[in-house]
Amino acid sequence: MTLRVARVVLALGLALLFACERSGSASEQGGAGADESGLAGAPIEPPFAVEGDLDGLLLVWFDEAGPHRASSRDEVPEAHREYVRVDSLRAAPDERLDAELVYVADIRTATEAGPYVVRTVRRDAYDALVDEAQGVAPLGALNPPEPTEETGEETGEPAPGAAAHAASEVIIYGADWCQACRASARFFTSRGVPFIEKNVEQDPAARAEMTRKAQAAGVRPSGIPVIDFRGTILTGFDQRRLEALIAAGG
Repeated sequence: MTLRVARVVLALGLALLFACERSGSASEQGGAGADESGLAGAPIEPPFAVEGDLDGLLLVWFDEAGPHRASSRDEVPEAHREYVRVDSLRAAPDERLDAELVYVADIRTATEAGPYVVRTVRRDAYDALVDEAQGVAPLGALNPPEPTEETGEETGEPAPGAAAHAASEVIIYGADWCQACRASARFFTSRGVPFIEKNVEQDPAARAEMTRKAQAAGVRPSGIPVIDFRGTILTGFDQRRLEALIAAGG
């Protein structure tokens, strides 16, 4: 190989290297491929196939009742296929995303190449989209803490009298992946209301208990959480209803 040819090869190699680094940086910053929802991120190819019926994958879709879990494309209603979280429990630990990121797929139609379009987006951005669909207000927006007499500033402490409800039991029936379940827990914590969490995916007894209570109350849950608020059974995280129940001492 002549010296001139070697220089050309080296220059091309460096150009490709820098191009790859710039491309990766843009993807990491989520600067490309933003859609109307505000979810940003360039389309990527995850370490598992996202195509066809999506059998064997963990799918999470959402509607006004909150997030729902599915195991195939057919289980996701057509109207809610645009923003579906996808994951594979078979992915190796070193292939899994950072805890702050999730894979989100548009499974309405497949691309010409076959797989669905998948993006990596920030978990909090996706969770905000779920909250918006449910009409969930930011915590504290409906009943912000009262100013202190001394300073007039918000304390962030539970509302006065909230501890008086401690004698009654509040139960959140949910799952680890459920954003609305976490929002429910944060809400009760912010209001000083003691509660118990039961995972209906990992505990068959908890699932049976939830189903029995719902049936007795004439409620047909379409998703989680299901909340037993001192004998009142609620489906989904309805902050206004919970505020009213707390205020009524129910």
